[in-house]
Amino acid sequence: MLASTITLLEALVLIGTVLWITQYSISRRAHAYERPSSVNQQINQLPKVSIIIPAYREKRQSIEKTLDSLSSQNYPRNLMEVLVVVDRDDVHTLNETLKAVETFLNSLNIKVIINENAGRRLKAIAINNAMKHVSGSIVGIYDADDVFPRDQVLNAVLLMMEKNYAAVGTRVYRFRNTVLGSLMYLESLVWYNAIVPFLRTTVKITPLSGEGLFIRRDVVTSIPESLAEDALLSLELSRRGYGIGLLDSYVYELAPLNIASFIRQRIRWNKGYAQNFLLILRQGVRAGYVLRILVMYVLIALPPALLIVSAVGFATVVYMTIIVKAFTMDVIYQLILAILLSELVVLYLIRDYVHESMSMGRAFVLLPIYWFLLGTVTITSPFIPINNWLKTTR
Repeated sequence: MLASTITLLEALVLIGTVLWITQYSISRRAHAYERPSSVNQQINQLPKVSIIIPAYREKRQSIEKTLDSLSSQNYPRNLMEVLVVVDRDDVHTLNETLKAVETFLNSLNIKVIINENAGRRLKAIAINNAMKHVSGSIVGIYDADDVFPRDQVLNAVLLMMEKNYAAVGTRVYRFRNTVLGSLMYLESLVWYNAIVPFLRTTVKITPLSGEGLFIRRDVVTSIPESLAEDALLSLELSRRGYGIGLLDSYVYELAPLNIASFIRQRIRWNKGYAQNFLLILRQGVRAGYVLRILVMYVLIALPPALLIVSAVGFATVVYMTIIVKAFTMDVIYQLILAILLSELVVLYLIRDYVHESMSMGRAFVLLPIYWFLLGTVTITSPFIPINNWLKTTR
């Protein structure tokens, strides 16, 4: 029994390593991100675009950052409108928004939408309120604090026109000049450049993010009301057979301010994904599609879950060895060697992303702690009741 426990722990480490190798190998050949090829030919046929910025408990500077990126876009001004939506009872954000908007009245066609029904705090509810006021045939969504290249709106629209995509997303890199911020930046590099292309290639589902998202208005008249509305929108578009593109561009936004805000964000994401799966099941869709979603969820959750199980198992083995004397020290050395080899393999695979965010030595020490935290939050999220926006503090 004791020997089989050690074998199981080593198998978990091996499974996690193989999964990383598989994801990385497939994603390197996927070429998931695109740019439009015929900019000049379509420049005179551009549609009107409505950009929505849902604001909740935001600072003026955060709203101004996004408006500044929008004001620098090379998209025709007469074909772009910006709608900032704020809850009426969020008085501070409303005042901050009005001050921010005043600065950009000469450079943007911008208006503030007041959400009168502010009972339930969901980003999707705020967006849907603004959707009633849009006049563009394409809707773009950004958050406060977003920074992005000046050609992003134009290239997103052109890519949709060229490939007949119903929606287009892009990479969203979260960064802050802190240890946690650097780790989140590395994680977002891996997610958007390795995991998303892997999921797009294997299960044929493209997870979208709620920032840098563009969608045809005739395809979706309202955003699904969920804690993870972007994920549910991805699933719904996939179910209906619409094409989803990934623009070779990026959005930079501030990572959560502290560990508490980070945990709240991840709980919301995890709960949202679970909520979405239940909503899909209630729709009574075909079994093959549900299976694809289930496989996608397993692939997303498996690495952190394996890590937390392996870590708890390792701690148990250490206790059984040192305190109970059930194992010899050779067992601990054997497990440590397996874990270290696994980490070295993973770090080698993602070395390009590590070098962009931190030193390899720092990653070697900090990443296991970060992965352990992710695993803990992933496993405990189902037991934490939430049903509102659960605002990420930046």
